[in-house]
Amino acid sequence: MYQTALFESGFLLDDPKDFTSRIYDSVKTSLDISPEATVEEEDDTEVEAESEAKQDTPKPDEVDDDVDDTKDEL
Repeated sequence: MYQTALFESGFLLDDPKDFTSRIYDSVKTSLDISPEATVEEEDDTEVEAESEAKQDTPKPDEVDDDVDDTKDEL
């Protein structure tokens, strides 16, 4: 708690790697993640295909907000 308060206040920690390691351990424990669990790498081709699909999707027509609603005075 003390190191978290120091970090949040803008102070530098003596051993930031130790601090982050303990934070990660705390998160793993609260999420019931096994210490032996490994991170699965994501296939780059799937990420690129999803990115390209999002770029190819047409955007809805933009509405012109500069419409002049005033009437000509007579």
